[in-house]
Amino acid sequence: MIWQYRTIVFEFAKDGLLGDRYIDDEEMEATLNEQGKSGWELVDVVMVQEGVLAVLKRPRAGQTKTQSTVDAAQPLEQVSILPENSDRSVDECTVEELQEQEAAHIRQLEQQRKDAMEEHERDLIGEIQIR
Repeated sequence: MIWQYRTIVFEFAKDGLLGDRYIDDEEMEATLNEQGKSGWELVDVVMVQEGVLAVLKRPRAGQTKTQSTVDAAQPLEQVSILPENSDRSVDECTVEELQEQEAAHIRQLEQQRKDAMEEHERDLIGEIQIR
């Protein structure tokens, strides 16, 4: 998942000239609800010198799957462990051949998963968008 981030500072208000500083909780609630309607999720709230910093995230628009990922929704029966150019059926293969073909297929899927994870980690760098 590729995330898009947004930060909002809710500044302290003062109660009179020398009064206590406070955060307008109604304004904060209204703003966060408005952001939530736009798909933003509150991730964290941090006290800063000026007030409170809210960090929000949502999935990045137009996100697509990488080619190297395996579709988890694909039914297992559509995955063939026989080579594409094989004219033999599963029934004609020995147990050892099927086990080796299955092991090779599993290694291929694990490599695809590893490649996808590495690509995802590379994509995370520079993806934070702060407004």
